[in-house]
Amino acid sequence: MTFHETKKQHINLTTLTLNGRILDIGGGGEGIMSRYGGDRVIAIDKRADELTETPDIGTKIIMDATSLNFIDNYFDNITCFYTLMYMDFTQIEQFLKEAYRVAKSGAKLWIWDAVIPAEISAEVFVAQLEIKISEEQIITTGYGAAWNREQSFNIIKAFCEKAGFIYKNGDSSCESFSLCFYKK
Repeated sequence: MTFHETKKQHINLTTLTLNGRILDIGGGGEGIMSRYGGDRVIAIDKRADELTETPDIGTKIIMDATSLNFIDNYFDNITCFYTLMYMDFTQIEQFLKEAYRVAKSGAKLWIWDAVIPAEISAEVFVAQLEIKISEEQIITTGYGAAWNREQSFNIIKAFCEKAGFIYKNGDSSCESFSLCFYKK
């Protein structure tokens, strides 16, 4: 099996302010957003083993992001931390419809993810990360997915806008991006 690895991407969450309830999509593994938001976070992941690895913080639920079992207009924030790279475009589109439905008016959608080239000569794409959650918490990790499609700031931005979210701001480098949207 061949791998394509990014350079280490540095993500600083210390300047982030998320108030209210947070739904974290794909929140298993390191539980980055649960570590950030504590008991305000409901982390979902469709893999029980990923949720088991997560620190015992917040609420953890086995659930598929394309079929969110929450009432309408419930969450103040929805986060996707290196999760979309594991979904195909049909799944992303369905997830964003569901995210729009469960987001309150004025809620924000936050996305951090990898720029994945249209063509790479590897079977697995790996994003190397250093995540600063607080002055005391710095996590070094990597997220790997079978390479099967291109992913970029503009592609994901277009999907979010199609679902009804309004672009607020974002940032992109050659290997990663972040986006913030809100629901009107």
